[in-house]
Amino acid sequence: MNGLRRLFAILREFTGEVLLSLLLGVAAIAAGIGLLGTSAYLISSAALKPSIAELQVAIVGVRFFGISRGVFRYLERLVSHSVNLRVLTRLREDFYRRVEPGAPANLAAHRSGEILDRVMGDLETLENFYVRVVAPAVVALVIITGVSFFVGGYALRLGLILALGLLIGGFLHPALTAIVSKSHIQNLARSKADTSARLVEVLQGLEDLQVYNAQDRYFGSLLKAFQLSGNLQKRLLNISVGSSGLALLITNLTVLTLLWTAIPLVGDGEFTGISLAVITLVAIASFEAVTAMPAAALNLNASAVAAARLFSIGDGAIRGRVGAVTPDLISCPELILDGVSFTYPEGDHAVLAGLDFALKPGCKIAIVGASGAGKTSLVNLLMSFAQPQTGSIRINGVDLRDADPEWSRSMFSVLPQSAYLFNDSVRGNLLLAKTDADDKELICVLEEVDLLDWYHALPDGLDSWIGEHGVRMSGGERQRLAIARLLLQDRPFVVLDEPTASLDRVTARKVMESINTRTGDKGMLLITYDLDLLKGMDEILVISDGRITQRGTLIPLLEMDGVFRDLFDLENNRIRDS
Repeated sequence: MNGLRRLFAILREFTGEVLLSLLLGVAAIAAGIGLLGTSAYLISSAALKPSIAELQVAIVGVRFFGISRGVFRYLERLVSHSVNLRVLTRLREDFYRRVEPGAPANLAAHRSGEILDRVMGDLETLENFYVRVVAPAVVALVIITGVSFFVGGYALRLGLILALGLLIGGFLHPALTAIVSKSHIQNLARSKADTSARLVEVLQGLEDLQVYNAQDRYFGSLLKAFQLSGNLQKRLLNISVGSSGLALLITNLTVLTLLWTAIPLVGDGEFTGISLAVITLVAIASFEAVTAMPAAALNLNASAVAAARLFSIGDGAIRGRVGAVTPDLISCPELILDGVSFTYPEGDHAVLAGLDFALKPGCKIAIVGASGAGKTSLVNLLMSFAQPQTGSIRINGVDLRDADPEWSRSMFSVLPQSAYLFNDSVRGNLLLAKTDADDKELICVLEEVDLLDWYHALPDGLDSWIGEHGVRMSGGERQRLAIARLLLQDRPFVVLDEPTASLDRVTARKVMESINTRTGDKGMLLITYDLDLLKGMDEILVISDGRITQRGTLIPLLEMDGVFRDLFDLENNRIRDS
């Protein structure tokens, strides 16, 4: 229900257009009812052969309602779809604004295909919320009230019968449909999300599946997921078909009950046979207002599920006090970690425990440890993607928990372990780091990371498309392009997570020289398995099970027994064996 409340809150932003759309919708259906009513009066009266003067009003009425119905329907569609598209735009904006501040922490629990299904599928479902849920219900209520009073003017009991039939067909029947379909819609939403997630995983891992000849097993699992979704959709289609048949039955029973009650009244002289024809056709036409209600009930269930899923992403986003500090206030920043401990929300042990160190301008600190020691978690804390449970991370005394995350992130140039390259040109990917960089500066930084020959071979130079995730580049080229992007930034601290993992030793040495030259006056935090990169470090921190177990410079650490010496021996053996 919270999701639906948010949807209605967004609709209130467009109150004027919504009211105009509803008014036009009522006018369109009222014109249709008026058309059939005046047509019935005209034909029935003409059968008695009166003078043409007596039929002039009815003739004009038929013309008016016939023309106005089309005009009103066109205008209603125009305005309602305008409202719909504005609401959809607003939903997309709202989704991004809620997700972005807390990403990637608030997305970590979801598979990429599931997120894709929510962004695409759920938004597509909510696209119909106003046109197929809200508008039909409001229009139906107005028409039921108006038509019941009109027919009740001939005889009160007729108005009550029509009102009862319309309420059953427009609200009780859809409510039953909603109850019957609710569980199927929820199961279908989960099934579609699972199917989407499986499909994305299979497509992303297709190369590995083919290498290990495991594609048949995964395709079989994917086929079962598709079949489950198909079966659920068939059940919903059967419910929809049965609901449509029941709606038609309610319409016919209501009209028959009206005739059964009205015919004796004609015989008693309470109204004429002409009026009977008008009442009958008005009653039939009025059911146009409620024919969309069973579908609206199905869409309401689907919208409730979609809204709940969509709005659940982004809840609990990490936000600091915006504007607490600004980069201009800090000329010589110092990063201090004081007793930092961190445990993932569903974790049963601390990933980091009691970390203490300081990083000053021009200082270079290396973080060394086995896989799973907590190195990447440390980067997430520095970037305000997560927050420590105990201890503090401060920049010149400002706790990152009290700072605007955008400001804290602006203090770091980060090269993640798996840098993301966008489906764009070389220029577009580099300008992420420095939007005002000119071509000369971009080519210069490509030369610094040993990509100049690669650049000269590109068909369109800086405007060459590199594909999704840099698919048109080798692993080493992608790594160096990511490093080039980092070098374009001018920020106080540099964080490097395995910067040379995809590079040969000669290229790695050249690239690290460029990085050291560019960042000589900045604080550097280097996370690496490559012990060859540790020679120029001012301090080496060895992390085991989230704790700093050893610290010092390269030579003293090699002279003592411990984790660092074991890692060094393993690295030497690996190099010798290769």
